[in-house]
Amino acid sequence: MIFPKATISEIIGLLEVVNDSGGIEDAARLAADFDLELDEILPSIDGAELLGFVKVTDGNIELTADAQKLLDTGIRERKKIIRDKVGGVEIIKELKNKLIESSGHKMKKEDTLKYLQNRIATTDIESYFRIIINWTRHAGLIGYNSDSEEICLMSRE
Repeated sequence: MIFPKATISEIIGLLEVVNDSGGIEDAARLAADFDLELDEILPSIDGAELLGFVKVTDGNIELTADAQKLLDTGIRERKKIIRDKVGGVEIIKELKNKLIESSGHKMKKEDTLKYLQNRIATTDIESYFRIIINWTRHAGLIGYNSDSEEICLMSRE
């Protein structure tokens, strides 16, 4: 699977909507309910699936126990669950390891883009960079300084 172009907020929004429908929802019906095309919500579904928050079977989106726990918990525990899930995604683990090995635990954006380009076959690597930073910032793992154009490890709370 190519890394899904969905923010953590979009994924959580999807989980909340499916939860409001009793924990299982037909993807096509969900898209229609929001006057969207199915391919407009697929990135959020793919992201939720990648993080282990949903199972998709025969077009039905079903929340996992982890998603239910995320939705039923407070903000502090929610952050921990998201940190664990995002930190378990292979490309993010690899990027974090590169930062751990790098000088000052930092990497230039240009070098990060080259690294990602070797991992994700796309002509739009910039948008994938933004999504990965969205996920890792949300998880408290990797930050981005736009002034210095560097990514860096974030300290644990």
